[in-house]
Amino acid sequence: MAKFLLKAEFPIILVAGILSQKLAARIWAKAVNDDAPDTAQEDVSLPLLVPAAVLEGTLYKLSRMAIDRALRVWVFRSTGEWQGAAGEGE
Repeated sequence: MAKFLLKAEFPIILVAGILSQKLAARIWAKAVNDDAPDTAQEDVSLPLLVPAAVLEGTLYKLSRMAIDRALRVWVFRSTGEWQGAAGEGE
C-alpha cells in the first residue's frame, strides 16, 4: 500500500506544477510590473525568458520536494518503514 500511495502522488504533483506556474506569474508581475514572459510570444528576448523560467522551475521543484517528503513521512508514520534510501542525515 505504501508504494501505491507514493505512486498516487502524480496527480498531486501535476496540480502543484500548475499552482507553481500561477504563483511564479504573480511574483513576476509584482516584481517587474509586467506580465510574465511566455515562449509563445514573438517579441520576448531570451534574457527576459531565462529568469522567468528559473523562478517557475524553482517554485515547481520546491513544491514537488515538499509533497514528496510529506508523503514519505506520512507513510513512515503509518507503516513504520521508510520508503526510499536511508541516508545519514546531517
